[in-house]
Amino acid sequence: MAPIPPGAHPSGHRVERHLVDAIPIFDRLYRLDPPMDCRLLFDADGRLWMSDTPQERIMMVNNGLRTRGHTLVGGLGLGLYPQYAAGEAVGTATRFTVIEQSEVVCEIVAPTLEVALDVPLSIHIGDAADYLAGPVAERYDTIFLDTWETLDAAHLPVVNTLRDQALRHLTPDGRLLLWGYGWMLALFVDACQQLLALAPAQRADTLHARRGDSSQAIALLEPVLDRFSGDPVDDLPVALAWCRDYALNLKAAP
Repeated sequence: MAPIPPGAHPSGHRVERHLVDAIPIFDRLYRLDPPMDCRLLFDADGRLWMSDTPQERIMMVNNGLRTRGHTLVGGLGLGLYPQYAAGEAVGTATRFTVIEQSEVVCEIVAPTLEVALDVPLSIHIGDAADYLAGPVAERYDTIFLDTWETLDAAHLPVVNTLRDQALRHLTPDGRLLLWGYGWMLALFVDACQQLLALAPAQRADTLHARRGDSSQAIALLEPVLDRFSGDPVDDLPVALAWCRDYALNLKAAP
């Protein structure tokens, strides 16, 4: 794995080296020996934007294992995914077409990635969502999308819309990979389970009192209240299956 060199970019963005000597997995702390050499990308305002921490690498390895052939990448990140997806021990990507919205990210990441990869790489500045919503000019064996900042379940409508648009650009046996999608679904279903565990009369007040949730997240859960309004939930697995199907079909407003 070729790391991005640390340093400052003329835009004010900077890459910092960070040695990670322990990671939490299922509430248990595991020591790393030797420590893992990671990178943190901060934006011009000093906010952490991207990282290649162990947790992030694990997710990218899992996606890389499912990658093959000509691969469209929405969101360059720190260049982890292409390196795993084309690695002999992980994925079998044979060519990458990358769409990245940030010129700064391209300038920081592309030089390292171009040297690290031994397969063709083409990087385009643009919006992956616009490309996917447009006409199908080429079909891909794999499409990997990583354009949302966090794994918040509130992003599900946007991600689902991208999912449906991306499916049009796949070959007949192509694969669509969405960063953290399963985790976002699990978070949503877990929130539904907590809500439905309450007495029907308590659900609405409890939902709207949740300070940690965004208004968008609360709005996504309100149809769950309507669906089970006034009803105690006798068969929780069936109710949660409905919630999951509902989440899978959420769409962004046009």
